[in-house]
Amino acid sequence: MIVVGFLGTCLIAISAMGQTEPKGGMSVLKGEMLAREEAFETIIDAVIFNNMGLVKPSIPSFHKARVKFDEAMSTGQNVELPKNQDRFEEFVKLDDKFCKEFEALKKAAGAGKKKVVKDQTHKLYDACVVCHEKFRK
Repeated sequence: MIVVGFLGTCLIAISAMGQTEPKGGMSVLKGEMLAREEAFETIIDAVIFNNMGLVKPSIPSFHKARVKFDEAMSTGQNVELPKNQDRFEEFVKLDDKFCKEFEALKKAAGAGKKKVVKDQTHKLYDACVVCHEKFRK
């Protein structure tokens, strides 16, 4: 499972290389999505292997990427979606909701509540699918 997740992350990282900011760095949106995917892969492992201790170490990189996204938004930096830019406000609302649900997962993992973590993982996965259906077509 870890190798599959690693390979999946590498493939996405390679495809993300073309989406850069004007200064040559990766876009804040792509950085958040990649960090989210990496954390999510570890969380899936935590659920499968019944090891809630795996969740906490996966979260800091996601939070760091999210802070960069929030900073870009608050300073008026142009953040572009790969598609459907005209629906950006809707995207931000879904993204904010995802982050709140992610926090609920983090809290449940810290309390060792496997069922809640499992349920939140499903909920978050479904949110990923819905968002990609809306904004990646």
